Amino acid sequence: KMQEVKQYIIVRTDLGMNAGKVAAQAAHACLKVFFDKFEKTSVELDNGTFEDGLIFVPTLEEKQWIDGRFTKITKKVKNENQLLKVYNAAKEAGLNVSLIKDAGIYGLEGENYTVVAVGPNYVDKCEPIVGKLQLLTDLKNETKE
Repeated sequence: KMQEVKQYIIVRTDLGMNAGKVAAQAAHACLKVFFDKFEKTSVELDNGTFEDGLIFVPTLEEKQWIDGRFTKITKKVKNENQLLKVYNAAKEAGLNVSLIKDAGIYGLEGENYTVVAVGPNYVDKCEPIVGKLQLLTDLKNETKE
């Protein structure tokens, strides 16, 4: 049986982000994991000219996730300190990880770290870092009014 590969989206609940803001920040985090892996290259077009391009060669676990259901699990932390703790632990463990800093243009005051994505990686590599975190289920009851 193949090991499961999942991505975990970790959201700060102390910022009072609304559902749309959380969705946008989570999408940023998910994509940034991959965009950080793209390498610039030069691509020759049919007419003989060259264009800037990007190349990405997925690992086996990334390929399994992309070809599968791209399972994501959304969990929560209470503050920036907890968010950065997850980010640093995932980084130290050599996992795919991204940290999103909101620019404060829409919805939040100033710059804030909002969301971390951990994975896609094998679940058994992620569990020691994200396993004890609670699921994010209801924004209304979990964010400050």
